[in-house]
Amino acid sequence: MTEPGLSHAEPREPVVGDVLGPLGAAVMRVLWNRGSATVGAVVDALNAERRRPLAYTTVMTIMSRLFERGLLERDKQGRQYVYRPVADEPALLETLSGQAVDELLARYGTMALRQFAHRLADSDPDLRAQILELAARRSR
Repeated sequence: MTEPGLSHAEPREPVVGDVLGPLGAAVMRVLWNRGSATVGAVVDALNAERRRPLAYTTVMTIMSRLFERGLLERDKQGRQYVYRPVADEPALLETLSGQAVDELLARYGTMALRQFAHRLADSDPDLRAQILELAARRSR
């Protein structure tokens, strides 16, 4: 039974833009492709693909926030920082999804688990089997 206004969307694999937004995801893609880069190099790479250029300060703010969240490392080289990702995209999504679950459980506790159980009971049997297989693999 679906609550009014709620739909049971088919689960899909997340993409980095879902959790970091389009600009954060674009910054991460540049860094994954290059391995490491300064803010200026990331700005140049992003602006090469855009009609309206991004401001240096906009990209610097995004990169600083990604650093503060622990998604980027940085080293001072001369007067600027060189940034590099701490993980590849699959590992980053794994970490962020775990953090989202932790936050959900911390905020809603057993109520969140109860809602998940209800959704699982109403789900497609193949999806339910996939979820149970994933849980079994994790507990091994």
